[in-house]
Amino acid sequence: MTKNKRHIYLIKTGLQLRYMAILVVCMLTVSMTVGWIVYRTSWGQIVNTEDLTIDKLSNIFEQVNSQLFWWVIAFTGIIAFISLFVSHKIAGPVYRLEESMKLLASGDLTHKVHLRQGDELGDLKDAFNKMSESLNKMVYKDREVIERLAKTGENLQKKVDNKNLTKESLEEITYELNAIIEELKLVTSEFKLSERIENKEDTSNEETTKEEILTETTN
Repeated sequence: MTKNKRHIYLIKTGLQLRYMAILVVCMLTVSMTVGWIVYRTSWGQIVNTEDLTIDKLSNIFEQVNSQLFWWVIAFTGIIAFISLFVSHKIAGPVYRLEESMKLLASGDLTHKVHLRQGDELGDLKDAFNKMSESLNKMVYKDREVIERLAKTGENLQKKVDNKNLTKESLEEITYELNAIIEELKLVTSEFKLSERIENKEDTSNEETTKEEILTETTN
């Protein structure tokens, strides 16, 4: 099986370029600061030291290493804080979207995702809210059709109980039921099902047809 290779790497150009810029700026800042520290501490002392010997040069390098060690710790803390702050702008929206998807999967179609100002993934939030709104409208439409179907069934039952089921009323109810079925088909036709489910439905339809044929043949 061949793997799908991604040929376009700048998918969300603005988002990716912002975080690339942050990484590049952090790397340049650290490298320039380290270079400046090494130059000021080592080269300055070397130039100003008279009768430079191996022992004095060794002491200078030890001082440079000691200062670099503490600067590395300081830069690690600073970069860790910046990374936490920057990643929170993505991790926060991702967490909210995950929780919203759980609510949507549980059946809550009224939930909307709200992000703070400055958070990333705003386009994904809008797409999620639009999907939730569309599902809400479809389910609401389904419920309206189901209510109409229930009322039609009640009317049919009343006429059967009252023995008032004429040919005209039966045709009227049949026409209304067919209209409701067509409306239900129209609503559910907007959904795409997996091939396995569709194949199951086709198989069940075929089995039903076979049973009807056998019943007719037997009769």
